[in-house]
Amino acid sequence: MADKTKTILVTGFSPFPGAPINPTERLMRRLPKRLGTHQFNVEMVFHVLPTTWAGRREVTEKLRNEIRPDAIVHFGVDGTRRTMNIETRAVNRAIRVRPDAVGASPGRPELASASERARSATLPARALRDAAQTGGAPARLSTDAGTYLCNATLWDSVGSGIPSIFVHVPALPKGPRDTRSGYPAIEEAAVRLLRETARRLRR
Repeated sequence: MADKTKTILVTGFSPFPGAPINPTERLMRRLPKRLGTHQFNVEMVFHVLPTTWAGRREVTEKLRNEIRPDAIVHFGVDGTRRTMNIETRAVNRAIRVRPDAVGASPGRPELASASERARSATLPARALRDAAQTGGAPARLSTDAGTYLCNATLWDSVGSGIPSIFVHVPALPKGPRDTRSGYPAIEEAAVRLLRETARRLRR
């Protein structure tokens, strides 16, 4: 009997206050053209998530339940980063002073009422970092996914039991003296990271 086709859910985010241009939204348009729908016989499903606290349940959780992926790779932008950051940990905190795309804040300062303080990413972070670096964009491991929706999304996906990771990309450079990687390098790094994810799923 043929093996069941495995699936990777790949997500980016829409713009939000402080990031009127979100390169991960562009990634979700471009990556299907670069990768197609299958790599190593693994299906890839791409979605742009709303940058809202309500979207955690209304969109992201619904996608996990409907698609039932074998792995999840989330992409988000962080304007304070100079490199791609492979996030290895999410914390049980939610910032309340920074509104989301519709001006809302989380209802409480924790993501969950349980005593659990942190959750570790469950895809091979070092291997994915190494794959991303071959695309020409600097990449490193990070234990600080922040306390905004990027952190919350990783927290939720890891908690679902599906192997998951979050990748922060830097904002696009603003001029010739800005040393951050341009969009083409970020896209190539994302392509290679996703190919490595698919390759490992088929082992």
